[in-house]
Order: sequence, then C-alpha cells, then structure tokens
Amino acid sequence: MIPIQAVIGSVVSIAFYSLMLYGIYKIFQISTEISEMKDLLRDIKRNTEEIPPAGPARPQSHEDFMRTLADEAARVPDEIIG
Repeated sequence: MIPIQAVIGSVVSIAFYSLMLYGIYKIFQISTEISEMKDLLRDIKRNTEEIPPAGPARPQSHEDFMRTLADEAARVPDEIIG
C-alpha cells in the first residue's frame, strides 16, 4: 500500500506544475494580445496621418466670422426663429 503522504505530495506537485504551465501560457497569450493592439494602433495612426485636416486654409478674422454669421442668420426665415 502506498503511503498517503506520497500520494498527496504527487498530487500537489502535479497541481503546482500545471499552474506554472498555465501561467506561462497566459503570459504568452497576453503578450500576443498586446502586440496585436500595438499593430492596430500603428495602423490607425498611419491612416489618420494621410487624411488632411478639414476646414479653411487660414483662420478667419473676427470681422469675417461675424459677417458670415450675420449672412446665415439673414437667410433663416422668421417663422423658424420665433
């Protein structure tokens, strides 16, 4: 008959090695996920650099902005305003 202490020691050893292997597996899995995220972020950055910013080529002066705003307000029918 096998002593119970030897059986318990074997079970604990197997469980310990299994947990160690699982931990190593998870570390490699996480590192793969992180490298995929980095690749996606690089692709996003590369794609956004190609798109030129929208808007006017030069900033408007305050007077030009107010004139444009007044022109647009004049085009709005009075029924909509009030």
